Amino acid sequence: MTTTTTCSACNYYVCYDYVTTKKSTTILTRRTRRSSSHTSKANFDDNDNDIDSSISSTNTFSSSSSSSSLNKSNSKSSSSSSSSSSSSNDNRNKEEYNEKLKEQRRQRQQQMRQSRAPQRQLKNDSNNNNNSQSQQSQQQQYIPLNAMMNAYDGFKLCDTKCFIVGAGVGSSIDNLTLRAANILKSADYVFYDDLGASSETILDFCGERCTKTYVGKRGGDLKSKKQSEINAMLVEVCSSGKYKHVVRLKGGDPAIFGRLGNEIEALKRAKVKYEIVPGVSSLQASAAAVGVPLTETMRGGRHFACISGHDAKTNPESFRDLANVDTVVVFMGGKNIADVVDALLLKQTFSDNAKASMTANATTINAKRSKNTPCAVVRDVDGEKEKRWLGTLGDIVEKTKGDSLSPCILIVGEVVRSATLHERRKFL
Repeated sequence: MTTTTTCSACNYYVCYDYVTTKKSTTILTRRTRRSSSHTSKANFDDNDNDIDSSISSTNTFSSSSSSSSLNKSNSKSSSSSSSSSSSSNDNRNKEEYNEKLKEQRRQRQQQMRQSRAPQRQLKNDSNNNNNSQSQQSQQQQYIPLNAMMNAYDGFKLCDTKCFIVGAGVGSSIDNLTLRAANILKSADYVFYDDLGASSETILDFCGERCTKTYVGKRGGDLKSKKQSEINAMLVEVCSSGKYKHVVRLKGGDPAIFGRLGNEIEALKRAKVKYEIVPGVSSLQASAAAVGVPLTETMRGGRHFACISGHDAKTNPESFRDLANVDTVVVFMGGKNIADVVDALLLKQTFSDNAKASMTANATTINAKRSKNTPCAVVRDVDGEKEKRWLGTLGDIVEKTKGDSLSPCILIVGEVVRSATLHERRKFL
């Protein structure tokens, strides 16, 4: 006998062939066919239960023993069939799960390889860069600064230092110090004053890549730059970071009437490192040219003082402070030497307070300066136009009349009595 049952949810057909005897009913075979909508094992188990329940409800037997035996046989067969199907499904699910795990493991390994690839590449690149940098540093270890600047355009050095150098006096490099020459050789930028005939010779110490800018000042020259402009240019170049050694080249010694204080203050405000390199000043060179010492205990030359000749017109009272100084050295007094002499003799028109002070100290002032006080004038010391005059405050104006004295030094004091107009550089 064959019974067919259909699942209302998923159209699952089950056919049972069973034989009924007097005592029991035995299920021989079961044929199944699953529709397209039935996909889960859980629904399959539920349909089996529904089928069993429908079979038990449709088939009623008269004897209780036969019905019980039939129920027992049905339960045994259903349990065996469900257990076999569930075990096969479990095995299939385990295989699928294992395959999924393997696939996930392969994907994770591939992702890890991909994530580590850039790190390995960066590490290799850094090692290559370190090797190349070490090789370059070894190659550039002994390369001088000028060669590096030739190789790399726009080479910047932030640690800039400014050297304020005294070039000495004269038309040659005889008075240029070795320290100044070495600094000029390493200079990257030079601001230079009017050094006279020695300008080209001194600037030859600079390298080929050194930039040179003229900022000299001459009285009456409208093209001369103002000191404020020179300060601004100096600070701009030093702060640019393009030059390591910047040189401010001045004639003579930069610390004596060289406007050194203005430039130092500008460099300090800009926080630029600087160094002062002294030079041979016309103060010492002029004294040596006439063979006199600036200080001497035998003739009362215990001290000396320096003053600008421009003060004879602009501030004549400043000469009053030098009345008791043994030796006076006047710079830049060639164009107005007559005014300088009058100021030294205290013949200028002073204020009322100055007159009262000079009247009270008239004996002391007259004892130091008079028309008989010896003096010497040296023009263009150690230069091509060098010339020397000896005289007193009473006749020095007449002796130098008609000659151009600029630039010159005037030395006044008892130490000049030992001066001589000896021939110079005879053995050179």
